[in-house]
Amino acid sequence: MKLRFRIRIARAPLGLALFALFAPSALAQGDAAVVQSLIQEGKNNSHVWNTLETLSEVIGPRLTGSTRLLEANAWTRDEFRRMGLENAHLAKWGTIPVGFDRGPSYAHMEEPVHREFEFTTRSWGAGTDGPVRAEVVMRPGTLEELAERGTELEGRWVLCPKRQRRPRRDETAEQKAAREEQEAIDAAIDEMDIVGRLVSSGEEIVITSAVRGWDELTMDTLPTRVEVLVRQSDYDAMAAELAKGAAVTVEADLANHFVEGPIPVYNTIAEIPGTERPDEVVIISGHLDSWDGPGSQGAQDNGTGVSVALEAARILMAVGVQPKRTIRFCLWTGEEQGLLGSRAYVEQLSDAEKAGISVVFVDDGGTNYQGGVACIEKMRPMLDAAIAPIQAAFPELPMENTTRDRMPRMGASDHASFTQVGIPAFFWDEKGSGGREGKDYNFIHHTQHDRTRYAVEEYLVQSATCSAVVAYELAMADTMLPRETEADLEAAAPPPDPSFHLAEGPFSGRWSVSLLGEGAPDMTLDLAIELSEDGRVRGVVAGPMGEERIREGTWNPEEARFTVVSDFGKVDWDARVREGVLEGNLQVMGQEMPFRGERVVSEPTAISGMWKGLILSMDAEFTLFIEVDEEGNVSGRFQSSQSDSELFDASFDPTTQTLEFEYDYPHAGRLPVEAHLDGDELVGVIGEQAEFEATREEED
Repeated sequence: MKLRFRIRIARAPLGLALFALFAPSALAQGDAAVVQSLIQEGKNNSHVWNTLETLSEVIGPRLTGSTRLLEANAWTRDEFRRMGLENAHLAKWGTIPVGFDRGPSYAHMEEPVHREFEFTTRSWGAGTDGPVRAEVVMRPGTLEELAERGTELEGRWVLCPKRQRRPRRDETAEQKAAREEQEAIDAAIDEMDIVGRLVSSGEEIVITSAVRGWDELTMDTLPTRVEVLVRQSDYDAMAAELAKGAAVTVEADLANHFVEGPIPVYNTIAEIPGTERPDEVVIISGHLDSWDGPGSQGAQDNGTGVSVALEAARILMAVGVQPKRTIRFCLWTGEEQGLLGSRAYVEQLSDAEKAGISVVFVDDGGTNYQGGVACIEKMRPMLDAAIAPIQAAFPELPMENTTRDRMPRMGASDHASFTQVGIPAFFWDEKGSGGREGKDYNFIHHTQHDRTRYAVEEYLVQSATCSAVVAYELAMADTMLPRETEADLEAAAPPPDPSFHLAEGPFSGRWSVSLLGEGAPDMTLDLAIELSEDGRVRGVVAGPMGEERIREGTWNPEEARFTVVSDFGKVDWDARVREGVLEGNLQVMGQEMPFRGERVVSEPTAISGMWKGLILSMDAEFTLFIEVDEEGNVSGRFQSSQSDSELFDASFDPTTQTLEFEYDYPHAGRLPVEAHLDGDELVGVIGEQAEFEATREEED
């Protein structure tokens, strides 16, 4: 039995009363009495938990292209209608070639002891035709062992360790040979008549994703190889029994069902029409789709955000607001496959409709509460005024907006679909414990633990109330939220510093840095460093999360050391150069992490040639032809299933090894591309959203 409590407030708290009394009239955008009514309704009569339970426990996980997502679309539309919102409808944005529904599934060790597994299979992955029981054998570790034991694998489960990460750029010849041998073993096993693979996740969570090429499947090209991802402890239990010589048997029933398409996919949309400026819009949103691994309910990614949006709508309708601008609620789908629903929504907007969107908010950070947004300076007054009533109403949940030099153009949620075309859009900075029972979002995100069990009700109450109040305040404002202009971007660029006289030193140039030590992420950071004669450092730190300027730094030529602080959450670097190698430590949030860097030297011709690439979020392949002449001018062509375009405004910076260009994409105009050389790979992003990797190939 779950115990819940609600705080009943008989009269407005002192903080709210003071806010209503002293809030500056220029920024008091909505009626103060209405704002207090919204807060009272949100705090004292919340339905947000019941909504989350229905969405997560009754409907369940909601994969894009699944029957459950269509059910969730219809249910959310009907909920909006029941509340009294107008224009509640399903907006079709595309189709999925083959649908995928996951039925009740299980996997367990049957002998020598019974053990239930926590597991997953990839969405659109092969299942079993009913329960399948078979013996388990360990995957051969060498080609010689495979030759000796090959027939032993037939008709059995093959127990496999965690897959290797992609090769590092500093891979030795010995490491390369070992990796290639393992790849050859896997290729040979693929050709055998095995029951399937049992693969370790390498940790106690199992993460669900899609098979490659899911968006190009037909009923004639469905996956046939079964692969079950299990926890490390489940793998260890089987491996230990096999090591003792025991016969291990595993039974699995993987009810993976394919539905012949095309399957239509929709966003759910509803609105409260504006009374004075109906063509100007404030958008509150979350994404309705989720991954669907066994055990997951899609509760925190993003059932919480959807429940917050629905509850915000209910609060506004219960109070009977009449906003000047339209408040629109959008529940996106296809987010997990690459922001597909929100991107399609933005693409179909006319220029006038884009200009009429004042602001977009996305709640997609799990169960935590809305803690503020990051914006540019001229947006702060309106946004600060909008959250002020919530700060007063929930003093135990502090929130604050922060100022950035420029609006971010990147992001891994639906706000990025809007920021890329210059529409103000915010991903709420979510704060809090991360989840009940001491579990953080990494434990929950895309795993078997994405369940209501770890959601925090009081955080959702704050978030829904905040969404309602902020939407109302900005819908009632005298003006739309200011937008970032080209002049703002120019002003945000660091001004020339005539006192910074360049000096050649041991750190000058570009470095490729790898993080070391136990638990270090498998990632590469690029340092582009300039030194001044008076001992200062400036430059850029670039990595998977984006690119930031070095804010401050010094270097001491006698000790060959320097320290810099970048925007990556204030990361302190302390390094020295020894025999041409950069070595040192990072101080990140009180933790120390060693690193090692090698100097990067390249010429403009390093980028020339033919590159075969893969857009990771869509599993879409492309070919890139690049030519660089003696003067460094770049030309070429981008080809994919959707585009065949010459390169526009192409350039390559040999110092930073950065390639930039644009290409024509049908019906969308020119898309910007930014990439850099990472060893033998070209890695980058299309449209500041779609990440890709490419490798050089010899032209025929």
